[in-house]
Amino acid sequence: FWLKRRDGPQREGPAFGCASAACRFAPLARAAGLPGRMALRMGCRRLGEKVPDVFVQFGLEQQFRFISHPGVMTVSKLLEMRHFVRMRATFTQENIEKMKAFDPELARKAQIAYDNKLPVNFQQLELIEESLPRLLDEKKQLEAARGATAKLPVGGPYMLPKDLDLGQVRPVPGQKDIQGTPLEVMEAFYPGAYDRQITGPAKEAPKKITEGVAGKK
Repeated sequence: FWLKRRDGPQREGPAFGCASAACRFAPLARAAGLPGRMALRMGCRRLGEKVPDVFVQFGLEQQFRFISHPGVMTVSKLLEMRHFVRMRATFTQENIEKMKAFDPELARKAQIAYDNKLPVNFQQLELIEESLPRLLDEKKQLEAARGATAKLPVGGPYMLPKDLDLGQVRPVPGQKDIQGTPLEVMEAFYPGAYDRQITGPAKEAPKKITEGVAGKK
């Protein structure tokens, strides 16, 4: 931001620190006949105040609203982005006993998740026996990632350790397989269904994009 000084020679220069706040207060300061440094002082004082609560809306089909901290609003919005976040169920023994009344097979698979203390998505629950080794490794890697995140210093830099292994975590951006995605379940029950659905030029599009990126490198 650039601020024009009114208490000295008319010149412009870069403003640091509270410049954005000073820009917001500059019109008020000029209207009150205050010098430019007074606007900067008012801006710095405002930045030291507590962040006000805001209205938060959560949910897509079943929406509800409440008042909370802006950080809660951010997390709420992330949770409802289905391409970024996948809900996982943490079963209790009581849940499993009730499931036995209408779906004994599903209850048996839920018991596997409960015995291994695995939060699991319901789509992944269908393949839990085949995916159990990867899910157990994923659980260990996520626990290590949470521990590393908790140890980050306040104020940053907010960077995870480079030696942190997240190779079994799914789904993740840029993955080369279908593990942990809805396509994995579809391919398990209907092999080749994904390839049969995509025909024509669209089938070659991912390959061309990959080749184009590799050529630019």
